Amino acid sequence: MRFALSFVMLAGCNKEPAKKQDPSGLTRMHTPAPSIAQPSKPPPRPEKLAYVTIKAIGMYCEETCPMKVRYALADIKDVYELGFDVANESIFVSYDATLGPAKKVTAPMIAAIKSAGFDPWLSKEEWPADASTQVVLR
Repeated sequence: MRFALSFVMLAGCNKEPAKKQDPSGLTRMHTPAPSIAQPSKPPPRPEKLAYVTIKAIGMYCEETCPMKVRYALADIKDVYELGFDVANESIFVSYDATLGPAKKVTAPMIAAIKSAGFDPWLSKEEWPADASTQVVLR
């Protein structure tokens, strides 16, 4: 059984590139060009940004916790910048200040963070001076 499976796997990996007939009558090897993903462009910077700190109890791991929050907030277009302070279980978010008061604008963000498994709430309508963030690319 293993031999048959190995044979099938090797046969599938042993494909030759497609041959293409050139108008000059020569046969040339044609390999499709690899698709290159275009890097996302940053969204336009709003005229005035509002800054909030969201506390998220349970966000204590260095790598996976911020990744979970990033995925949870990926569909929320209001987020402009996003940063983390895992040691203090804090998330730093900036958004367009013209969208309204922080409590209203952050409500969907808090719901998304909660669905990612954390216990979030709006802590402050500011960031600490040493907050490190990155613009969210879409």
